[in-house]
Amino acid sequence: MDILKDRYSITELSECLNITDHALRFYEKEFGLKIPKDSRGRRFYTTELANVMYQIKDMRDQGLELKAIRKILEDEHIIKVSPPGTALNSSVQLNEAQLPAVMGHAASQLSSTELTAIIDALNKMKEQVFNNISTELLSTREQISKEIHKSKLELGACVENSSRKLEIKLDRHFQEVDRNITSWRERKSTSLGGRLKKLIGKA
Repeated sequence: MDILKDRYSITELSECLNITDHALRFYEKEFGLKIPKDSRGRRFYTTELANVMYQIKDMRDQGLELKAIRKILEDEHIIKVSPPGTALNSSVQLNEAQLPAVMGHAASQLSSTELTAIIDALNKMKEQVFNNISTELLSTREQISKEIHKSKLELGACVENSSRKLEIKLDRHFQEVDRNITSWRERKSTSLGGRLKKLIGKA
C-alpha cells in the first residue's frame, strides 16, 4: 500500500483498502488495535495503523483465517500477544454487535468458519425472537382469558340482578292482581247479598 498521507479517516482508509467501515471496526476489536482520536473526537488512522490494516486485508484476501493472521502479527510484534485463554475468537463466537461488521465483507473474503458463525448467530437471533413472540402471545392469551372470565362474572352478576328485579316486579304485580281479585269478590259478594235481601223482603 502506498502511503500518501500521515493520517486517514475511517472513510478514506476503507476506500483505499476497498472494504467497509464495519470491517475496519471489526478488525480493530479482533486484533486489539487502539485507534486515536483528534481534538474533535473523530477517529483517525496513522501511517502505521493504515499499514497494519493493509496487511490484515491482504492476508484475508489470500484466504488466511483470523486466528492465523493474529499469530503472524504477534510473531512479527505488530500486535501484542494475547494472554493464554483471553484471545478473542469472534470468528467462532460471533455476537450480534460483530455480525454487521462481518457481513460487510465480500462473500469471497469469508471463511467457512465465519460463515458457520454467522449462520449460528442468525439462528440464535431467530430463536430469541421466536421465544420473545411466544412469551408475548402466551401473556396476551392469559390476559384475554382473565378478561373473558371477568366479563362472564360481571355478565352473570348482571343477569342475576336483572332476574331478581324481574322476579320482585312480577311478585308485586301478582300480589296486586290478587288484591284486585279479592276486592272484586268482596264487592261482588256484598252486591249479591244486598240483592238477595231485597228479593226476600219483597217475598
